Amino acid sequence: MKYENDLKSIFIKNKSNIASVIVFVKVGAVDENLSQAGLSHFLEHLMFKGSKNNPSNSMSKKIENMGGEINAATSKEFTMYYINIQKNYIIESIKILADALENPIFPKKEIDIERKVVIEEIQRYFDNPMSVLYEQFYKTVYSGCPLKNTVIGSSQVIKNVSRDEIYKYYKTHYTPEKMLIVISGAFDDLKISKIIHETFGKFKKGSLMTINNKLFNEDICVAKNLIKYKKTELGYMITGFLCPNIKEDDIYIATLVVNILGGNKFSRLYRSLYEEKHFVYEIESLFEVFNDYGNVNIVSIFDPSNMENVKMEIAKQIEYIISYGIMEKELNVSKLSTKIDFLLSLETSFGKGYTHGYWHFMRNPEFIKKYIKKIENIRIDDIVFFLKKYYSPKMILNIALLPKIKNKIR
Repeated sequence: MKYENDLKSIFIKNKSNIASVIVFVKVGAVDENLSQAGLSHFLEHLMFKGSKNNPSNSMSKKIENMGGEINAATSKEFTMYYINIQKNYIIESIKILADALENPIFPKKEIDIERKVVIEEIQRYFDNPMSVLYEQFYKTVYSGCPLKNTVIGSSQVIKNVSRDEIYKYYKTHYTPEKMLIVISGAFDDLKISKIIHETFGKFKKGSLMTINNKLFNEDICVAKNLIKYKKTELGYMITGFLCPNIKEDDIYIATLVVNILGGNKFSRLYRSLYEEKHFVYEIESLFEVFNDYGNVNIVSIFDPSNMENVKMEIAKQIEYIISYGIMEKELNVSKLSTKIDFLLSLETSFGKGYTHGYWHFMRNPEFIKKYIKKIENIRIDDIVFFLKKYYSPKMILNIALLPKIKNKIR
C-alpha cells in the first residue's frame, strides 16, 4: 500500500499471538561521507532516547510493560526499527514507532551518554579479528563504491559530531518516501490501515529526495592476496569473489552454491579442509547481496602455517566442481538444507515480517514467492555455469589476518 506522502506499507497475515511492527528506512553506511562515518548507526542508538510524546526512555518502558521488545539495527543500505508485541498492542506499537521516528528530541545529555556507548562499541568491534577481517575485505572488494564504508563508524566522528549535524542528517534521510512499514501478525486490516494513515501517513515529505551518487569503479574486484597483522593467536581469512546483485536470477543459484561449498558439516570445504586434511579449525561460506553487487565469501580460521594450504584447497575444490560437476545426491541434500533454512526463517511473525519486508524494500518482492520453486529447479549444470561465470583466479580475493610475529610471512 502506498500513501499520499509516498510512504509504503505491507501487511503479512498469520495466526500468531505475537505481532511485529517493522520500519525499514533507506539510510545506511552507503549514504555517509568520511565526516559522517557511523551517523546512521549513531542515529539508531539515539532514536529511542526521547521523543515528543515519549520523553527519555519511556517508550522502551511502555513496550516492556506490554510484554514486548523494541530494538533496531543498521546495515550498509538500510536501518530497521521494530517492536515485537502481543497482537492486542499492535496499534499502540505503531504509534510509539511513529512518534520515535517523526519527533525525536535528541537531548544533549542522551547524545553525550550514547557517544561513550558507541565509541566503546567501536573499540570492541575492532578488537575482534573477524570484524577487522571483514572491514578489510569490504575496503578491498568494494574499493570503488560506498559499500566499502563501515557500518559501525568512526570513533573520531562520533566523538566530535554536533547535535545540529545529527539533526541535519536525520532530516535528510528520515522522510516517508524512504520508509517501508511492515505489519506481521493477526490484525484487522482496516484498523491498521487507518492508524498508519493517521501516524506515518502524516509524515512530511522531504524537500528533495536524497540521491546517493554511487561512483563505481569498473575494476572493483581484481585478484589480490592481502595480509594484515594483529595481536591474535590464529589465522583468519576471507576468500571471496563478486557475484550477482539482488535483482538478478542468479541469486537463487548463489544460495545453493554457498551451501554446497561450506554451508554445513556435509559441505565440500568442511569435509576436505576440516575432517580430512585438518587444515582449518572452522570454515563456512556465505552469500551477501546488495542493490548493485553481491559477493561469495569463504571464511576460514586456521593455524597460520596452513594459510597457503587453505588457499590452494579452496581453489582446488571450486575448480573441481567447474571441471567435473557434483553428484546428484549432493545437489539434492543441498537443496533440502537450503529450503529448510529458508522455511525456518518464516516461522515467527518477526521472521515473516522481516523477510517479506526486506525483499520488498530491496525491490525484489517476487523473491519469496519464487524461492522454493527456483531452488527445486536448479540443476548440476547451473551450479557449474554459475562458478564458471563468477569465479576466476583473476578475480579471487584472499584477505588474511595473521598474528604479529617478528618474521612475517610474505
